Amino acid sequence: MSDILFLVGYFKIGKKMYKVSREQFTHFWDFLKTLDCYIKSESGMIEELEEFANNPNREIAALVCQNTSGLLTYSAPYIRIIYVLSGKISLYLDNKKSIYQEGSLILANKWTKIDYQELSDETVIIGFYFKPEYFDDSLLSQIIEEPMLYRFFVESIEKDSEQISHFCIYQFTILEDTHFYALLLLKQVVKMCYFNNKVTKAAFILLIVELSHHSEEYLILKDSNISSSVLIKEILSYIENNIRTASLEELSTKFYFHPNYLSSLIKHQTGLSYSTWLTTYRIKHAKNYLTQTNLSIQEILGKIGYSDKTYFFKLFKTQVGMTPGEYRKQNKIIF
Repeated sequence: MSDILFLVGYFKIGKKMYKVSREQFTHFWDFLKTLDCYIKSESGMIEELEEFANNPNREIAALVCQNTSGLLTYSAPYIRIIYVLSGKISLYLDNKKSIYQEGSLILANKWTKIDYQELSDETVIIGFYFKPEYFDDSLLSQIIEEPMLYRFFVESIEKDSEQISHFCIYQFTILEDTHFYALLLLKQVVKMCYFNNKVTKAAFILLIVELSHHSEEYLILKDSNISSSVLIKEILSYIENNIRTASLEELSTKFYFHPNYLSSLIKHQTGLSYSTWLTTYRIKHAKNYLTQTNLSIQEILGKIGYSDKTYFFKLFKTQVGMTPGEYRKQNKIIF
């Protein structure tokens, strides 16, 4: 393995910077080399992916290709992240050939055809493979503020989505934090024997946020397709995460739609007008606060976006059939 992988550098988590010494990076990579994730043939890759497909407890796989010969054309019907850790590859993306070097990262859905070939003995390629169930609501909610990639993942797991190739290609250098985060995710996934845990998903989120924040600088190729149903899911998720302040005017500004068009789009997707949908969701949150916390009614009003207590009481009784106090008394969880 080339010494270029052991570069001393810095990486960041949030706004905080951390220094990685040569010794730490060497120890980090030496640990990776002890893990069972190296593939040296196409048959080995096929075997690993078949095991992944047949194991219902596994939602993510991480494999390293090194010293393979010939063009790799194995089938991988999953969301994929392919990262060129070192060297160069000849990549056929939907049968179109390009050459990519270390630091290249390809994010693709299951319908994107990816074949590739190592172009030097130093070439090392990391492949991450994700089943749709990996992207649960909890995970997706943590990347809602990264709109392009959020849309990509939501559309990629839609059962009724069109069978259209979607992909993004980035070109980083090994001095970027992306390089470290890719290795960190590899280590965590393999260390956990490919099973999910909070630290594994945290490593994934770090990588995705890093991609999103540097898209303008390093994104070199992407398709431009996105379905309206995915867009609406993104809008509704944004409302859910900003329930206290969300308004139709704010949404129209953020997503570049006229308020009337946006309202009709939401009604088409949910069967409810924007105001009715928002009221229903706010009442749902109010019920959760009433039963699962000791917050006062006034504190709950502030959290769900209401200021008029009388109006809220009337709305709640209309929706639920009893006052907030009566609902809390009948349904309060005893801690």
